[in-house]
Amino acid sequence: MISLPDRGCAAVPVRLRLVQLFFIGSSGAILLEIKPAQAIQPIEFQSGFMRQSPAHAGDAGAAALRALASSHDLGPGRYWVDIQINLRYFGQREMAFELSPENDRLLPCLAPELLEQLGVRLDSLADPTLLHARCVDLFTLIPGAEIDFDASKLLLAISIPQIAMRRDVSGHIDPEHWDYGINAAFINYQASAQQGSSRYGGKNNSDDLYLNTGLNLGPWRLRSNQSMRQDEDGKRVWTRAYTYAQRDLPGTHANLTLGETFTGGDVFRSIPIKGALISSDMGMLPDALQGYAPIIRGVAQTRAKLEVLQNGYPIYSTYVSPGPYEIDDLSTIGGSGELEVVLTEADGQVRRFTQPYATIGNLLREGVWRYSGALGRYNAASNLDEPLLWQGTLAMGTTWDSTLYGGLMASEFYQAGTLGIAKDLGSIGALALDVTRSSADVDRHDTQNVQGMSYAVKYGKSFATRTNLRFAGYRYSTEGYRDFDEAVRQRSHSTTFHGSRRSRLETSIYQNIGSRSAVSLTLSHQDYWHTSYEQRQFQFNFNTQHAGASYNLYASQSLSDTHGSDRQFGLSVSLPLDFGHSSTATFDVQSNRDRYSQRASLGGSLDENRLNYRVSLSNDEHQQQAAALSAGYQAPFGSLGAGLTQGGNYRSASINASGAVLMHADGIELGPYLGETTALVEVPDIAGIGVMNATGVKTNERGYALMPHLRPYRINQVVLQTDELGPEVEIDNGTTQVVPRRGAVVKATFPARSVNRLIITGRTASGLPLPFGAQLSNAQGEVMGIVGQAGQVMVSTDAEPQMFDVHWGEQNDPQCRLSVEPAAMEQAQGYRLQELTCV
Repeated sequence: MISLPDRGCAAVPVRLRLVQLFFIGSSGAILLEIKPAQAIQPIEFQSGFMRQSPAHAGDAGAAALRALASSHDLGPGRYWVDIQINLRYFGQREMAFELSPENDRLLPCLAPELLEQLGVRLDSLADPTLLHARCVDLFTLIPGAEIDFDASKLLLAISIPQIAMRRDVSGHIDPEHWDYGINAAFINYQASAQQGSSRYGGKNNSDDLYLNTGLNLGPWRLRSNQSMRQDEDGKRVWTRAYTYAQRDLPGTHANLTLGETFTGGDVFRSIPIKGALISSDMGMLPDALQGYAPIIRGVAQTRAKLEVLQNGYPIYSTYVSPGPYEIDDLSTIGGSGELEVVLTEADGQVRRFTQPYATIGNLLREGVWRYSGALGRYNAASNLDEPLLWQGTLAMGTTWDSTLYGGLMASEFYQAGTLGIAKDLGSIGALALDVTRSSADVDRHDTQNVQGMSYAVKYGKSFATRTNLRFAGYRYSTEGYRDFDEAVRQRSHSTTFHGSRRSRLETSIYQNIGSRSAVSLTLSHQDYWHTSYEQRQFQFNFNTQHAGASYNLYASQSLSDTHGSDRQFGLSVSLPLDFGHSSTATFDVQSNRDRYSQRASLGGSLDENRLNYRVSLSNDEHQQQAAALSAGYQAPFGSLGAGLTQGGNYRSASINASGAVLMHADGIELGPYLGETTALVEVPDIAGIGVMNATGVKTNERGYALMPHLRPYRINQVVLQTDELGPEVEIDNGTTQVVPRRGAVVKATFPARSVNRLIITGRTASGLPLPFGAQLSNAQGEVMGIVGQAGQVMVSTDAEPQMFDVHWGEQNDPQCRLSVEPAAMEQAQGYRLQELTCV
């Protein structure tokens, strides 16, 4: 876990800064060489203005002013510091620091080699001659760059405009910082029970339980998905979708999986196997290498400035040397579009050209590889054969904005090979073509062998009309072609085998209309050889807003020869209401299988969205009426829900619960849900503290909370909601950073303590308020507070009785003492108040 200081926390108290200065100045491990800053003259303040009463001496606040004046930052020298680049943790380095030309702060000596390691594009800077200096002048080299050195925390934060950074390092974290987290076990559960009765069917009951369990041991992750369902005969049946052990292989950018799992679906259809699988994990790559973007090539006549704009917005800028250039680190927005390239030569000549581009899922950046290898047995959910099989796939981003991909698959009765190419066609769109040949012995008795070919085409494009053709694909297979699962079902004489698939068409279109409306359409069709069995479906949706109301028009149809027709369409209108919190009235009219119905419902949420409810009344064409009531509550330990429906001929009641349980070395924690990669947040013994990145999550009575979603192999900020803390809680740092591996449970601990904050109104033995600027010290001589106006001072301490020495003026000995007993003080809004006489 990488933990960085919180840049937003309060300034370090004077006494801590003095201690830190003393420690750094005397430790050769941290400070190797310090030269006093001769140019900075000691600061002196006139303390007379702090005199509160004629009875007090004019130098009453002199000691406090001297402490403030002497608590300056470190002097020039060499220090071990933590380095941040654009808020991203880089690592630790020993660096030399020198005074700025204005002699007002320390600046690091930045070597060109370090800047290159930080990700600065040195070859694209306007004046590369500045790199010849021993210490680079970053402010002149890169306009807009900033340096912030926090001497009290030995943190060097460098900010460089993103346009001067290499994209291939954006998001990249050195694998040595990847954290596989703590040893832990967890359970995600979903449970439900339903009880109903009808006039014609009698009573019916059902209950379901879904479990997603995991165990993390070092770098290994064990996962299992199981469910218990009640069948039509009332019998409870346990099923298991998968159980596997997995770990990442950082040097290969891949994961190793052992057990019951699924192969990828980017080349062949995904199938369940029981065995071993190695597959690329694109999340390990830098951000710029995960998605596709075109390479811009050209020739510059002089050292020229190159800018790239997308939809009129600048997204990239660099300087290129005379001759051929190649820009391969673009980060584009959206699946397709048109890039405008502006090349400004040194003599002022400007050349412009455009480069359209488009992408689909098969496309990879040039030089990026994606691969997988699997060996095991087919692991079907039903009673089918389990033949041994192996599979290998490979995809490689090549030149000419294209990607080559292919794969081989074989078993004792089956062989298949695929070869394909995906191409960015610019303004035309993105296209992928592939061909697959299979050979299978589908009959175990007479070893009938069938062979065939399958041809596929995929297309995607975003049009200037804001029409997004997300995906369009068509696959045609000859009569003898079989996918692997089809061949297994045919050999096993399964009733789920409907014949060999002939063709499949699928597409998805999304269209924005104005700023408040959108329409989407999804279509799919599949048919088979020598049978009338086919599958067709579509989904249509149109939504808009007008005068505060939301309108949603929808239609769908799913057809198959064996299951009949399932067609529905309807209109839904939602109106926001002025009472309650997020209350909405909704009116629906729909037709389902030629049966019309209307429904009116009222829904909303209470208690900061933790409690939601919905009440509805419905009526169909046969005047059959029904009423429904449902409610749900999001608790810190999980979600609870219940519903009741009452109709003229039936009644149904249901309850449901979901949540997560995490077991670790220090105990058991409950939460609403755990995702693939999670964090265990610990604020020791402090309850009720929220986590800014996780809605509704708060620490329990032992100070633990579950943060359910983290991005693997990336820096994740874990930020506590400290704005609602009471005065009795003190947290050193409310922000930390973690870099989890995929599936890890990382622990983020925030040092915190419960303190007593005392507001003391102090008076001298003569009854006057303690002088402004007087200092309170404990038995160890540490300054605990400085007296403000009217003799008041705030002190943070524990609950034990103690004595404070009070100093003012030039004398070393205390002028008087305050006896404090926090437990006996009056409490008000988290503070303890008392008026005391200094004796």
